[in-house]
Amino acid sequence: MRTRRLGLVLVAVGVLGLIGTSVGASIGPGSRGTGWMSSMHERMMGSGLGGGQAPAPVAGAPEIEVVARDFSFSPTEVTVPAGTTVNLVVVNDGGLPHDITIPAFGFGVAAVSGTRASASLTVGGAGRYELFCSVPGHRDAGMQGFLVVR
Repeated sequence: MRTRRLGLVLVAVGVLGLIGTSVGASIGPGSRGTGWMSSMHERMMGSGLGGGQAPAPVAGAPEIEVVARDFSFSPTEVTVPAGTTVNLVVVNDGGLPHDITIPAFGFGVAAVSGTRASASLTVGGAGRYELFCSVPGHRDAGMQGFLVVR
């Protein structure tokens, strides 16, 4: 019985140490103090993007801005001319990490709460392509839309 109790205490100390490390590493001068939540979310749930890196923005390319909130996109439909390269910008006005994923183009760009991120997207032929937030549960909660290529 005593060994079992000691084991539980050690597990609790380890978990608290992990949380303390995350909090301590993200709270400092100029920090909003919420970075530890994003860090914990990333460790527990993954980014949803499979760890890939978004393509760098292209200088001079037109920007298309999509605002992500908990749990919606605005606008929900984005139109782009066929054969062009644009910089897709996700502005995260929500309290959770969000991304924009477009599987048809192998595209994804993510932003933590209160930030914006930009990535280049080159579109091919005309069509209507699904886009969504790939963070687990977000798509089902309504974070989805379409990229229309004309």
